[in-house]
Formats: sequence, C-alpha cells, structure tokens
Amino acid sequence: RGLVEFVEREAPGYDAVVFAPYLYGPTLLGLERAGDRAVLQPLLHDETYAYLPVVEAVFRRARRILFISEGEAMLAARLYGPSMWRKGMVAGGGVEAPPSPGGDAGVVAGLEPGSYLLYLGRRDRAKNVDLLVRAYQDYRLRRSGRLRLVLGGPGNLESSGEGVVDLGVVSDGAKAWLLSNCRALVQPSRNESYSRTMMEAWLRHKPVIVNADCLATSLAVDASRAGWLASTEADWAAAFAGVERASGAELLEAGQRGHRHAEEHADWERATDRYERALDLRRSRPKPRPPARGRTRALHQLLPNLSYGDAISNQAIFVCELLRDLGYRSHIFVRHFDEPMQDFATLLDDSAISPRDALLYHHSVGTDLTGVALRHPGPKALLYHNITPAHFFERWDEPFAELLASGRKELGDLASAFPLSAGDSQYNAAELRDAGFHAPRVLPIVVEPSRWATRPDPRWMRDLQDGRTNILFVGRIAPNKCQHDLLEAFAEYLHYDTDARLIIAGYWPAGHRYVTFLQATARRLGLGSRVLWTGTCTEAQLQACYRTAHLFVSTSEHEGFCAPLVEAMWFDVPVLAYRSTAVPETLANAGLLFTEKRFTEIGALMRLAVEDGPLRRTILAAQRVRRAAFLPETVLPGLIEFLEELSGVAPSARAAS
Repeated sequence: RGLVEFVEREAPGYDAVVFAPYLYGPTLLGLERAGDRAVLQPLLHDETYAYLPVVEAVFRRARRILFISEGEAMLAARLYGPSMWRKGMVAGGGVEAPPSPGGDAGVVAGLEPGSYLLYLGRRDRAKNVDLLVRAYQDYRLRRSGRLRLVLGGPGNLESSGEGVVDLGVVSDGAKAWLLSNCRALVQPSRNESYSRTMMEAWLRHKPVIVNADCLATSLAVDASRAGWLASTEADWAAAFAGVERASGAELLEAGQRGHRHAEEHADWERATDRYERALDLRRSRPKPRPPARGRTRALHQLLPNLSYGDAISNQAIFVCELLRDLGYRSHIFVRHFDEPMQDFATLLDDSAISPRDALLYHHSVGTDLTGVALRHPGPKALLYHNITPAHFFERWDEPFAELLASGRKELGDLASAFPLSAGDSQYNAAELRDAGFHAPRVLPIVVEPSRWATRPDPRWMRDLQDGRTNILFVGRIAPNKCQHDLLEAFAEYLHYDTDARLIIAGYWPAGHRYVTFLQATARRLGLGSRVLWTGTCTEAQLQACYRTAHLFVSTSEHEGFCAPLVEAMWFDVPVLAYRSTAVPETLANAGLLFTEKRFTEIGALMRLAVEDGPLRRTILAAQRVRRAAFLPETVLPGLIEFLEELSGVAPSARAAS
C-alpha cells in the first residue's frame, strides 16, 4: 500500500514510471495511479492469469508497453486486440555471451562433442520437460536414435531412461562447455516471453529445436531459419532424427544464422538504445500547424452518406481530424448519416460551403452531390473510391443499378472540373486516367489498429469460441461481393470440417432480392445454422468476429480497395481471396489468391489455410509486413501533400454554371 501511494504521489515528477515484471500487486494497483506516466513491461505468458479482466485492464491503461520479443507482442495482440501493436514496442533484451571454455575447465565426463541434444532450464512439467523426455524415448526406440539427451538445471522431475543424462544444476564452466559442444539446444516450453538459453546457443553458433506453440521462440526460429519447430511428441522425435541426420556443415550454417539473429536481438547495447527510444515516446503523427498564410483556411469534405462501419466514412473522419490538427476549419457535409456518426456529420444546405472554401469530394455512386461539387467555384479535388459496375445489380436492384451507371457516366464531366484527383488504389487511379483526369494520385485507405483499443463484445466472444472453426467474411451483402459463391465454397469445405461455421458480417437489407436468393442458396446447400448472418455489427461485435476467426475468405468480383482484407491482417487472420480488381494490389505479396471459382478446389484451399501450420505461418508473416503500408504514418506524407496542394489551388476556372 505504501509503495502504491508513493507512486501516485511522485509519478508526476517523472517522465515515465516503468512497471517491470511480473504482474503482481504493485503493477496491477499502481499502474492506474501513475496515470499517463505509466509504462508496462509485462513479460507476458499464455497462462491463466493473462485472461483475467484485471490484467487486460492494465494493458489498456498503460501509455506504452515494452515487449521483450516479437512473440510476446503477438500474444498481447491476440489476447487484447491489435491496438497492442500501436502502444507497444519490441525493445528486446540482452544476453551476456557465455565465456569460452578453456582447457579442461567445465568438461563433462562421458560426453563426446556433437553427440548430444542439450536442455538447460528448470526440469519440471511447466516447462514441458516431461514431453521432451517422452519424445526422446520415442526417438530412441522407434527411430534407433543415437544422440543422447542432456538435462541441466534445477528441478525434481524424474528424468531417466536409456540415453538421458540428468546433470542437475551445473556450474558456469560446465554450462559453457555443454553449449559449445552440443549438437543442438532444445527448448520445449510453450510459455516463454524470451528465451535466454536459445540466444546463448545461437551466440555459440548452435541451432535449436523449439516448441511451435510458443510464439516467442517459434517466431525467432522462423525469422532466423536457425532451427526446427516441433509441437507433438511425434514432431519432436522427428526433429531429433533430423538433427542427427544433418551434416556438420548444415548445423553450422543454421547456427551462424542464429548468431546473426542473436547479435541483433540479444545485445544489451542495441536493447538499451531501443528502450531509450521507447521511453522518449516520439509521436508518429505530424505536429499540428496552421495552413500557410494566404491559403484557404477552410477545407471541407463532401459525400452522400456517413455510414457506421463503412471504410469510406472512416477515411473521411480520419481526413477531417487530420485537417483540424493542421489548423483548418473542416466539416464533413452529407445528405444522410447513421446515428452513431452524428458527431462527425453536418447536413448539407445551400449556404454551408463558402465559394472560397476548398472542397474534397468523395465519388463512389451517382448522386445529386456531383452537381454541387461541379458548381463549386473554389479549390477542389476528387477522391475516387470506385463505382461498382451496374451489371452486378441489374438483375437484383434496377434503381440502384441506374445510380451506379450514372455515377460512372459522371466521371467524364468531373475530369474536366477537377485539376486534382486521387484514387485509393492504383486500380482506381487507372480508372480516373481512363476517364480523362490529369495525373491522379494514389492515397490508400488508412487502417489504424488503435481503432480496436476497446474490449470485444463478451457474449459474442463466448459464443464464437465454442470449439468450431470460424470462416469469416466482412462486407455489405451485395451481388458484386458474390456471397452466393462463398456459400458454395463453404459447402465444399464442410466435407473436411463438418462442424465449421461461416460468419457473414455486414449490412443486409431485409427482403432485398439478392438477400432472398442467398437465403435460398443456403437452404439448398443444407447449411442451416452453420451460417451466421450478423447484419449490422457494433465495433465490439465486429472485433469479436475478427478475434475468433480462423480464416477470412472473399469471393468478391469487384473491389476498389477492400479494407476488411487489411483489417483481417491486423487480427492475424489468414486471407484467402478471389483475384479480382484491386484485391491483388491490396494484398500484394500477402494472403492467398485463387484465380478460378472451382468450388471443390477453393474448399481444399480453405482446409490448407486452416490446418497447414507452415502455410499459415508463411501467410501471416507476409501479412504482418503488408499491413504496415496502410498505417497513418505511411499514408500521411502523401495525404498531407495532396491536401496542402488542394488548399493552395487557385479557384476553379471551370466551375459549372
């Protein structure tokens, strides 16, 4: 109590108060008292305590989180959502290289160099040592293995059997000799935030075998290619046999790759530099500044609707907040808005926009606002989010098809009136060029993981974590999204996973002809309760869908960007998508694409993406790289340049009469 009171009293006098591991009372109680000075270093493990609400609250309250490994950060993101990537930083740790054994110092009698696998650490079940020993016995009996298993460390787990050498606690000299002369180090624990012994082995140019289910160690091995991953007893036995078969050159090459990784991630000087940068808490957003003198001081946006959960609407809000940060007066003018968006939207009237104001017009459908934008005499620019080709809707909704057709027809008139334009993908920018726009830019939609800084809906989390595989699609119900094809592919997937669930999360107008068709298709395929149609979701409900999904699948045939693909990346959900329009551009080298709608093959691909561990890891690794392309700090330089150019454009000489 006295310590917590001291923290509350003295915290304002410090730049940061770092709550170091572990998550005991002083951290759980004191972090809130430190207010905006609180920095957390959790050393998080995937254990029972991490699921307690009081622990989650600590992660959400901290101003910054210092992770010791990429795997620890990933575990936090899985448990508490993608916002952990934004407030967290992988600062790493340091390991002192074990001293080189000299002469006969530390030599362990009876062990020949290169003849044994080495485990260093606590010898107990919590570290999975019992699994390690059972797998080793299988390797000896079923594979005629010749390597010995040497255990060094405290503990009372009985570890006997042919080939097992249990040394108990070893001296520093013996430890150095064992590391220098082992064939490989083994680390079976599932609950590590950072493995010092793994780094020590790599500093000795030794490869490792680690638990595939431990994020901290498996991600490091994947990244460095300096060892093997194993999960089941059979996996471990096979890995032991692989180490025995490997040549000395192969083992040395793997160990050298590990050494390079350890030099970066186990060096105290580099780690200290990262801690200093983290505690400096540098801002990624530009500092607010007023527009340059003589330029337009008001820059507004114009679009038909501001809709809850819509990517275009979210982008408009992001741009509005940015403009206000930069010192502009800025409003989002619309004809209609959803109730949750009322704080961001302003209904358009005839006098709302001054002729001298700059205007950013979002074009995505046929609307009377096109005329408003054309007639505006002040500086203006167009953001194009693409317009679904009318033919997708002609069978299902003729009036809406006509709106789409008129929106595309208007592009030619807009091209001559807008000297500045951009699309949110190269695909969209190409359509602008084809319509006659001059040198359109590309300004991707921003996907900010801090959006998910709140808790997911607890009831949905409980209901969707019932042991069934969740296949997810997010997006409005529409013919171009081809949810009818998704139902067909899911029906094929059920041959492999009979109890799987398909979640289709998005708005669907009751009674719409396409919705009726989808419901009939689901009945024809016998899908019944296996399909969950969510309708419009709250942010908390949508987050629960992403958090519990095993695979994101899109069969859409027309996308101008497709923000849900990037959202899935932030939740570490592998993406499987039809190669169409802007989808391959948004995914780039990430995700898994199919080019033909052969449903039997798509179902088989879904199975691979769900069950094949190495394939999933490859997909997720690429997605973690790709998602950064849509962070604010990546998009902002081009967006600010575009907006400042707009605010300085001379009043349009081509305003429509």
